[in-house]
Amino acid sequence: VSQIITLLRELFEEVSRHEVGMDVLTKLLNRRFLPTIFKREIAHANRTGTPLSVLIIDVDKFKEINDTWGHNTGDEILRKVSQAFYDNVRSSDYVFRYGGDEFIIVLTEASENETLRTAERIRSRVEKTKLKAANGEDIALSLSIGAAMFNGHPDYERLIQIADEALYIAKRRGRNRVELWKASL
Repeated sequence: VSQIITLLRELFEEVSRHEVGMDVLTKLLNRRFLPTIFKREIAHANRTGTPLSVLIIDVDKFKEINDTWGHNTGDEILRKVSQAFYDNVRSSDYVFRYGGDEFIIVLTEASENETLRTAERIRSRVEKTKLKAANGEDIALSLSIGAAMFNGHPDYERLIQIADEALYIAKRRGRNRVELWKASL
């Protein structure tokens, strides 16, 4: 009976976390809360004149890693990457799992320099992360990161779109790098 109660309690906690917007695997916010948080932070940035930025992050060659080493290894990578995010952002920032291996970080009151420093810290931390495959082989990890600064446009989807453009530039320029969206890109 106690095992059943324990199992039910664990299932209830998992469902509760999911319902409140937490990704079960990574313990990050899921994309469900993205519109609410973005709208609130954009209104705050407009009202106070403080900077706001977004990072869009992809795990480089994640499909290849999953295909080669399996989904359990892929899940472990997602957990390690998520921990790197938590370890390198402030409590006022928001970290979301946006899709399979794609993440969004909303940096509140972060200047362009702070945004780039944070992105580079995360990129560097993940690059230094050591992960061994089941057969003992080292798995190299890296991230491509696109960054964009809020420019007053009220639509948060536009901010995501320009950060995504910077992300694809990072990928085209060789991956494992940070690119800040500029109008000249």
